[in-house]
Amino acid sequence: MSLRLMRSAIIGLVVILMSTACAPKATPSVDDLATNIAQGVSIMLTRTALAPTLPPSATPTQTPLPPTATPTRGPVQSPVVVGFANCWLFGPGYSYSLDSHIKSGKQVKLVGVGSVPGWYVIINPYYSTACWIQAANLNIDPNMDLSQIPVMTPFPLTPTP
Repeated sequence: MSLRLMRSAIIGLVVILMSTACAPKATPSVDDLATNIAQGVSIMLTRTALAPTLPPSATPTQTPLPPTATPTRGPVQSPVVVGFANCWLFGPGYSYSLDSHIKSGKQVKLVGVGSVPGWYVIINPYYSTACWIQAANLNIDPNMDLSQIPVMTPFPLTPTP
């Protein structure tokens, strides 16, 4: 066999072997670790904000509220934030973590009446988490039946060691 024919045969075999070789794994375009961390934090904040767990010694109480206004016909407007309001996680005021600030004019969903007088629990329009807002910063439709909204107790403050 001639040298030229032998070289052609070898090159052909090499090309065939290379074409059947395994392709390397593609590098993922998404950062899996960061995505998993973000999902975990989101779940943790949602569960913590919406489903508080009380210590065994604490018993939840339902405080009945007096009826506010006689419902009239027509739709009830969602509460609207008045002024530049702070929205607190887990409880009212500076003892708790600040979630965000809410601009004036934003409509919010009212999910609870605070057991602390002068506070309500709303769904934050920016992060979709439950947070506490002062009653002075919320314009509530007088036709809204507040007796149908559950009374919510803030998380107990734990002393820092």
